[in-house]
Amino acid sequence: MWGYPDVLNMTLPPIVDLHGDILYDVTHRREFKGERHTLETHHLEPLRQGGVKIQVLPIYFDTINLPEAALRQTLLIINAFLQELDEAGDYFAVIKTKADLVRVLESDKIGVLLAMEGAEGIGRDISLTRLFFEVGLRMMSLTWNRANALAEGSGEDTGAGLTYLGRQLVARLADYPIILDVSHLNEAGFWSALEHSRGPVLASHSNSAAVCPHHRNLSDAQIKALAERGGLIGLNFYPEFVTPGGGDLLPGLLKQVEHIAGLVGVEHLALGPDFTNYLPGMQLSAQELATLNISPGATPALPDVTILPDFYQALLAHGFSTNEAALVMGGNALRFLAQALPD
Repeated sequence: MWGYPDVLNMTLPPIVDLHGDILYDVTHRREFKGERHTLETHHLEPLRQGGVKIQVLPIYFDTINLPEAALRQTLLIINAFLQELDEAGDYFAVIKTKADLVRVLESDKIGVLLAMEGAEGIGRDISLTRLFFEVGLRMMSLTWNRANALAEGSGEDTGAGLTYLGRQLVARLADYPIILDVSHLNEAGFWSALEHSRGPVLASHSNSAAVCPHHRNLSDAQIKALAERGGLIGLNFYPEFVTPGGGDLLPGLLKQVEHIAGLVGVEHLALGPDFTNYLPGMQLSAQELATLNISPGATPALPDVTILPDFYQALLAHGFSTNEAALVMGGNALRFLAQALPD
């Protein structure tokens, strides 16, 4: 059985991370550096230290690849994902079904789910969704901050909702089923997506805009609408999305938890930390650490999976019960996945 790290004599509950850009790092190392075994060599130990039992791995690539190379980049990343699983099969296991989820929870392995952060690889050929489902895709967001043939992202927002193709795609996801992820959509696209979707829906890595006004965060009305659909809000740990000015991370996250739980209940909270410390150019300088009130060598606020046990401890110290904290760390996500995954 999976053994969780013991932090200050507290055994961690199963932790589910709904969004981590590890595949970006994997593909970069394989394609540009010729490295292999990236999951095992660079990510296994940090995930273990963070207590992560299930990790969602989105397909993401840079805007410079658009539009011509979108499908090629998507296929290269999926290929890298499959190759890494072949190389690290002793430590990681792909989750495609409810039975896979159960097997992972009964094993010592870390479960991984394939997702899309932006469906540019599909382009206008939404029938390709079937192909991506067959190779393991289980979660999809229509766009990143940018606009595409399906939707507008929150960073390129003219006020339009989903396109005709976007509405068609959203309606079809339930047939597979693939979880709809509304993170990064502009607000009009968010409401259009909820109107046309028939299946499971969540915001994998978005916070409350009432606590931290930012175009990446959700209004109270959006959070309530997701909860009414049985959805989840995955807390994003990126400081700019947590608190105005990117101040102290853990206190800011606790304010996010308090507000969202007060709106819709703790049962709709999960984790989508969006850790990116391992990506090129994302390491914090000493000046940036000082801005975030973090001493050099201390647990960094900008993405580092090893902060998760500290967050669990902070929830308990703040007055959340052991059960409530466990739901946020992974219990709610496990319940959601157990219902949303195919048989």
